[in-house]
Amino acid sequence: MYNIIRLIIGGIILACLCIVIKKSKAIRKRMLYIVSTVLSMVLAIVLMFVPFENLFVTFDSPKAAYEYYILGKSNIELIVEGDACDFIVDRKSDVDSILIIPKTADGWKIGIGLNTKRIVDKLSNGISLSVYQYKDTNDYFLTVFDTNGGESTILDENNTEFIPLEERHVDPLGRTFVSYYAHMTDFNPKDVVVVNGNKISLGNQ
Repeated sequence: MYNIIRLIIGGIILACLCIVIKKSKAIRKRMLYIVSTVLSMVLAIVLMFVPFENLFVTFDSPKAAYEYYILGKSNIELIVEGDACDFIVDRKSDVDSILIIPKTADGWKIGIGLNTKRIVDKLSNGISLSVYQYKDTNDYFLTVFDTNGGESTILDENNTEFIPLEERHVDPLGRTFVSYYAHMTDFNPKDVVVVNGNKISLGNQ
């Protein structure tokens, strides 16, 4: 619905401009039609990055906010709850899509990918670790994935709970793959996450 509404707005603006041009006494109307079409398309694209609905719409669940934003049908496998926002994992075929949905005391708002920052992205001994943050909130979401396959043992100093999500496919060697997701507050780059005995620092060291 999110994208459709912006296309409708662009179409309405274009229709209005075309009516004005048609009724005007302008000489180069064809050029004006072209310019109007381009401007309407640009406006629709710009509005894709402006969730103006957040000014007057609040959703009753992160799922509802997410499904309003995306195109097509969702297949939400996991929602990791945070304090100011929630982290959604949507699995279509074998591809996982993620989106962070902000929330207020009254409900959830629309979150766009532009507001999600990946502040850590590391690969160590086949283990991928990423940390995501929504805008400048104190909510941080960790993802851990061992490309070597199998389940993982994950520990850190904060006793963070890592939620497993098993991949649907099995590779030719018969290995299964599991992704892990977690929420943490007050990110500290000095923290270390231990995955299957491998120490991975969240900072640059």
